[in-house]
Amino acid sequence: MELRMEPQTTGHLAEERWDVGSAETGLRTLVEASDRAVEESGLTVPPAQLRALLIVIAAGGLNLNKLAGALGASASATSRLCDRMQAADLLTRDQSDDSRREVVLLPSQSGCQVAERVGRRRSAILGRLLEAMSPGGRAALARGLKELGSRPG
Repeated sequence: MELRMEPQTTGHLAEERWDVGSAETGLRTLVEASDRAVEESGLTVPPAQLRALLIVIAAGGLNLNKLAGALGASASATSRLCDRMQAADLLTRDQSDDSRREVVLLPSQSGCQVAERVGRRRSAILGRLLEAMSPGGRAALARGLKELGSRPG
């Protein structure tokens, strides 16, 4: 997966156009590997719940509005999602230490086990994909993903 920059001249201004098609192909491979990890783990957790669970775990717990913002969803839709996740024993709602009125979402023990199981499968599948790449390709991908991950959404 190589991103190429192709200069294009429009009048006296030079524009940069990236080879987005190649990036999309590589991204599709990574997304399919991630989806395969969930399938191979034998879990029946819907993708939206898994995504929310991973956000909650990465944050170490957060309130409903922050989760809604991270998901790009309304607070009411996120609340319904959390209702389903709580019913599935993936997360808990606890009173915040900072405010009696605020509720903090935390992963349940079962939710942590689900995330760990998916993470192990994802790492194994990603490891196989990386082994098939050249050392230079792996290094470039690692640098690019690190930079991408450090940027706000």
